[in-house]
Amino acid sequence: MTRSEQKQLAIINAAKLEFIENGFSAANMNNICTAAEVSKRTLYRHFESKELLFEAVLTEVQESTIRITHYPFDAEHPLEEQLKAVTLREAEVIYSTYGIALSRTIVMEFFRQPELAKSMTQRLYRTRAVSNWFEQAIDAKMLVAEDVQTITSVYTSIFQGLLFWPQVLDLLPQPEGEELEKKVAIIVSTVLRAFAPEAN
Repeated sequence: MTRSEQKQLAIINAAKLEFIENGFSAANMNNICTAAEVSKRTLYRHFESKELLFEAVLTEVQESTIRITHYPFDAEHPLEEQLKAVTLREAEVIYSTYGIALSRTIVMEFFRQPELAKSMTQRLYRTRAVSNWFEQAIDAKMLVAEDVQTITSVYTSIFQGLLFWPQVLDLLPQPEGEELEKKVAIIVSTVLRAFAPEAN
């Protein structure tokens, strides 16, 4: 990594913490410069505006999840067991990689800037690894769906309804232990009832 790339990454990491702490509107570019140990001139050389910096933060977080998530499908193992492991890992990604605090900032900024939401939502929370797992299960004829997008959309809707939106909207605490296991079991059983051949 070049010195310029190191500075850019330092700016992105500092900006992520600033956005979490203060939200987008109140985020202070001077604070970001101080935390990243760069001059304001250097910051603006890399990112011409706060909006572009915010997009860079979202892109970096998304790309980091892509780098660390891969779910190999195994036709010899029960679907329920595999999908539970996938779902627990997805919850970990949401809670640890994104974090509820950053997710709140993202959602609030999407309301403020609909055009940003339009351009970023296709990249945000793209469950590429999950889709790949579903695609392999469909190819193995262990799941039945018109296309992989259908099953991925159903899965994502249930997942976010139980493990994302209630926490982002501060309606329910982040589930842990037995409570998390229960919610994961609901997601898995609902998807398998809808798409496993024996249930059709």
